Amino acid sequence: MNRSWIAVPASGAACAALALLVRTPVEALAIGLVAAAIAAAVRAFAGTGGAATAASVIAALLGGCALLEVHGELLRGPLAGAAAAFAIAELVRPAPPTASPWPAIGAAFAAALLDPSFTALVAVAGWKLMNSPWARLRYAVLVPVAGVLGCALAVIAALRWPELWRLWTGHAPHSLDPWRTAAVHGDALGPIAAVAALAGLAIAATRGRYAVASIVGVTLASGAVALRSAVTLEPAALMAGAVAAGVAIARLASLVRWPAAQVVVGAACGFLIVAAPALVVYG
Repeated sequence: MNRSWIAVPASGAACAALALLVRTPVEALAIGLVAAAIAAAVRAFAGTGGAATAASVIAALLGGCALLEVHGELLRGPLAGAAAAFAIAELVRPAPPTASPWPAIGAAFAAALLDPSFTALVAVAGWKLMNSPWARLRYAVLVPVAGVLGCALAVIAALRWPELWRLWTGHAPHSLDPWRTAAVHGDALGPIAAVAALAGLAIAATRGRYAVASIVGVTLASGAVALRSAVTLEPAALMAGAVAAGVAIARLASLVRWPAAQVVVGAACGFLIVAAPALVVYG
């Protein structure tokens, strides 16, 4: 019996314990939730083998350590990231056509209400709903419409409605500084993880239309939100980077034919990738 799913709650518990050393118990719980959701999202992309299990744990630790570098409160951002990563996992994982799309829809709405970076997930979840037998339900079409309107509202808030932007993101809008913003988030993830995340996005995009729309949509939207928030670390961008890096690690480790060696390769990659953000937090 494959019990690799244990990696998901175990990753969350480990990250919560590490966060408890430097954060409040409530914030540590939020970090644990987003770490577990990141692990679940990587497993949805990579499968249940040894390489995927190792990569999911690495991605969870990477995301948890990177989020601990965020200054100020760590509650709304991690909770939004946890809901979004769960929605991505539900959208991407193989499931029968009759599987209910409502868990992904509910999680996407929760994430979008907490962070405009995730409004695109509502549209993607609604798109999947309209391509499922559940589309015959009355008012089902309102879900993708709500997602599109949410994306439009996020753009308007970023450009013309600073009060809504401040309420929605917790930050006042600032002038765009793309190079500085990219450098700050790259430093938080670490240089190796940042490169792996770029490769992971390309790999994740090969997993089907929902995978492309969800992970690429969230990455682009979180990048835009980070740009509008100047040099502030955005939890959404860090979460998306951790998931993408985990997908790349899983692909690299899966190239090894021996299952036990896949775990060893994954662990070695994990040490190199997680070391940088961990040293920043605990060094």
